[in-house]
Amino acid sequence: MKVLGINSSPRKNANTQTLIEAVLKGAKENGAETKLINLRELKMNGCLGCEGCKKQLGKCVQRDDLTSLMQEMTGYDAIVMGTPVYWYQVTAQLKMLVDRLYSFMEIDENPETGELTIKSEFPSGKKFVFIISRGDPEPPAMLPQLYDHLNEWLNVIPLSLGASSYDFFYQYGTHSDRKSAKNDAELLEKAFKMGNSL
Repeated sequence: MKVLGINSSPRKNANTQTLIEAVLKGAKENGAETKLINLRELKMNGCLGCEGCKKQLGKCVQRDDLTSLMQEMTGYDAIVMGTPVYWYQVTAQLKMLVDRLYSFMEIDENPETGELTIKSEFPSGKKFVFIISRGDPEPPAMLPQLYDHLNEWLNVIPLSLGASSYDFFYQYGTHSDRKSAKNDAELLEKAFKMGNSL
């Protein structure tokens, strides 16, 4: 098995990266080949909305590090995506990647029924793990409905990419302490076991 970790935190060696590394460590102990990508280190652009990818589905017309990363993603059996919560959403870095994954898919409409389906060139059957680290405790101190929106939105990734399974792993109440995951042995053990079960 090959497992790819994608860290979208702009902070180096902070909670999100720590937890992704724990999941990858668990997978590696079980014989998996693992790799970690930090989006903060890549040269990347947002989606241009040009629809150029629809001329050759799965091929983004841009030439940057995200284009090569998206192609690399197709060769892995499991993908671990991690993000801290910034203003009740994923980081700009992860949103940029998700927007660009649009290059793999298009919407087909049945001319007789009007039913819409997603056609995707992204290889189906992969496992996904989503790691979400946030400063607020659980239950949140305010605006809990915005976290509901975040959780619902994250489902677009595995559902549109044809995942065989997907799980969510949460860290709550970090209060911007970038070492809180490293100092939480129980949390690290849970992340390790999740990776070990992939």
